[in-house]
Amino acid sequence: MISWSFMMSKFAYGLKRIINIFESTPLVYSIVFLFAWIFLRIFLEGQFEFFHSIGLIPFSYRSIIMYFIHFPMFYLSLFQLITIIISVISRVPIKTVIKSTSCGMILLLLVPILDAVLGHGYLITYPLRLEKYFISFLNPLVTLSDIGVSSGQRIVIVLIVILVGIYMAVKTSNIFKSILTAALVLLCIIIFGGLTTVIAGNRPELLYISGGLLYTDSQKFAIIYGILFIITFFISLYMFDPKTFRRLIISMRVERMAFYGGTGLFGLVLAGHMKANLYVHGIFDFFGIICIFLSLGFAFWALQILNDFFDRTGDTISRARNPLLDNIEPRYYAVFGFSVAVIALLLAATLNYTAFLIMITYLLIGVIYSMPPVRLKRFPFISTFVIAIAVILSMGMGFTIYFHEKALSYIPGSVILPTLIGVTLGFVAKDLNDIESDKKTGVITIPVLLSMKNQILCRLFMAIILSFSFVIYSFFNNEVLPGALIAGIITLIYTLFAKRISESVYFLLLYSFGIYYLFILIH
Repeated sequence: MISWSFMMSKFAYGLKRIINIFESTPLVYSIVFLFAWIFLRIFLEGQFEFFHSIGLIPFSYRSIIMYFIHFPMFYLSLFQLITIIISVISRVPIKTVIKSTSCGMILLLLVPILDAVLGHGYLITYPLRLEKYFISFLNPLVTLSDIGVSSGQRIVIVLIVILVGIYMAVKTSNIFKSILTAALVLLCIIIFGGLTTVIAGNRPELLYISGGLLYTDSQKFAIIYGILFIITFFISLYMFDPKTFRRLIISMRVERMAFYGGTGLFGLVLAGHMKANLYVHGIFDFFGIICIFLSLGFAFWALQILNDFFDRTGDTISRARNPLLDNIEPRYYAVFGFSVAVIALLLAATLNYTAFLIMITYLLIGVIYSMPPVRLKRFPFISTFVIAIAVILSMGMGFTIYFHEKALSYIPGSVILPTLIGVTLGFVAKDLNDIESDKKTGVITIPVLLSMKNQILCRLFMAIILSFSFVIYSFFNNEVLPGALIAGIITLIYTLFAKRISESVYFLLLYSFGIYYLFILIH
């Protein structure tokens, strides 16, 4: 007779071999499979569940958001959260956990197949009522299809929890950790699935209706799980390599990210005032504001990373916050930059289609600004004029909420013209600390040209230019004159007498003047 312990040891050995095969897979393959399972699941859900149609619902922008943002963000954020839980409790590196769990995501495909067999497909939604959902989820005698939860979902979730427990048992040989992790994953999945109903106060039919900054229900769902994806994405990156993650965070130009994000909000408030309908009435309008701010902030961050690759030589002299000079792996940095750009595009698409088109344009302008052989940042005033265009596009992001495809056409000329002139002149300040590095790399800037003749003359001329970048606004709106003069005088004095020029001071003045200017425009 074969002993029970022998059979169990052979079973455990077989499981270890399977897990080892998963863990030997290159990470990039695992990520490809992860996306494959997710999009195959979405396709099968449309075909086998209630709608019995490819794409779930008839073609519309709502269906695009649902298919390419809402559902993927739900699965990806939940996947990352589960891998974080497993990695923290098991102490197995998150990279290793991802390789195994990404293969396990094939179970997602079972849900629509089981539902088709058991009930010819269900209308799957987030749970319509929480009491029955939380109390009866594990009770096989109680059906939950009437509140939007299918039998296939419940079966597959139980299978996932069992497999997580088995995985933990193999990796830790600790029954307590196995049970704890399985229980936490089950709790996590149930809460995650009911989160939208929790946010709605158990009345989703009253909250997820058309209207607001995020117009459709799919956009509202997309931003919830989009934000959760961003949070879990950065936690995963930290766990992947804490030292490299800290380098990424230190390298952020937060003041510039905030500038572009703030410019988007400037456009939103101004457009709302022009429409006499500045609606910020609920949680999803607040999420819409976050969406505008983050999309532009992340877009700048992605372009900053691109620029870092072509500024390495000069940054060795100027001591800029370039992680490539701090031994960060270039491929890692490039993949991270691409990921951030994709996040920016997805956030913009969540807002509306016009915002998505503006974001594509914003990123493309950043490419021709930084990349050779064009590399427009090499040429004085042309480089800052490109930045001025980016500022107008950022403003247009806010205008898309009210004016849609006519967003840029409705920005007042009395705002566009001084902004183009003011930013073109004012942003030469970014080059004041890079004179030596720009000389070495052949980047021609106004500070470089002036410093070749006289350092004092350079300071004086720069002070006048920067001061005038504020005063120019009063030429188009005389109500702005007092604030413009104050900002101009402070800029003049600081530029002339500061021992070491700090970019943060200029941005602080810029933020203050921008708020003042907006206040004048809407009153």
